Order: sequence, then C-alpha cells, then structure tokens
Amino acid sequence: MALLSAQNLVLRFGGPPLFDGASFDIEAGERVCLVGRNGEGKSTLLKVLSGEIGVESGEVIRRNGTRVSRLIQEIPPHIEGTVRDIVLGKDSGERRNTGEAVLGKTGLPADALYDTLSGGQKRRVLIAKALVAEPDLLLLDEPTNHLDIVSIQWLEGILARAPFAILFVSHDRAF
Repeated sequence: MALLSAQNLVLRFGGPPLFDGASFDIEAGERVCLVGRNGEGKSTLLKVLSGEIGVESGEVIRRNGTRVSRLIQEIPPHIEGTVRDIVLGKDSGERRNTGEAVLGKTGLPADALYDTLSGGQKRRVLIAKALVAEPDLLLLDEPTNHLDIVSIQWLEGILARAPFAILFVSHDRAF
C-alpha cells in the first residue's frame, strides 16, 4: 500500500475546480516535486494532504501510522521563544536526541530568539522543526524561499540523505 494515496480529489473555491479528479500515490522514500504557475493550487494541495483543509469529493488515504509534517510557504512573523524552544518544542522523549542533532545542523545559536533572526534563519528553524517531527512524509512549500546559497546547499544535503518521502513545491528548478 502507498504511504499516501489521493483519489479523485475535487476542490473549488466558487469558480472552476482547482482540482478535478486528481489522483496519485506517494510511496515511502519517494521524492516528488510540483512545479506550476502561481495560483494553480499547489499550496492548497499540500494543505489537503496534511489534513488542514478538506475537499468536496474524493479522499486522501494514509497508510496506518503515517506521520506527515509540513513546512508552510510563509514565515510566521512572530513566534515566541528561542531556536531550541521552537525546534524541540516540548518533546523530552525519544526525539530529543534527534532534535538536538538537527538543531546543531542549523548553524544557529540554540539560545537565539526567533524574533531576532533574519528571514533565512527563521526558515532554517522552521525546516529543522519539520524534520524533528520525524515524518514519514515531509511536505515542503517553496522550501528555498528566503534561503541563501549556503542554506540551500544545507537543505539539499539533509533532504538527499533523508529516509522519508518528500513532496515539495518549488519554482527553483535547480533545487
């Protein structure tokens, strides 16, 4: 069974359908990129797959126990806490070691306040938070936005070694 299966998804927001019978499967470990014009529904599809919004008809079926993590396109302007607080959350269990390892790879001081960081640094924190969730499927919406070349290479390295499936939206064809 596929990790995630979208079957005959239909969604419209008052006008013509954004999706009309969209169907696909994502297998464990698979890498999928969606490229398209602005306003075509790519970000909306990620919201549907993460369960944030529903569809008019069709269904999204996840294999039992599948963990999905999503990086949103926008950088939230204000999040309280330090880099460590945001990346690790309140998790003090098994994922703490993984979280500390990911935190160290961000290249940011763990005690830096999120609100004092640049846009690219905030993006790194949010990427790290998504990775610490140890997803089976990682949904990335324009993950290279706000990142400099070094940060994009950092992200490429992490994703190249990642054992989980990735579905990402990008205008960066080289990525």
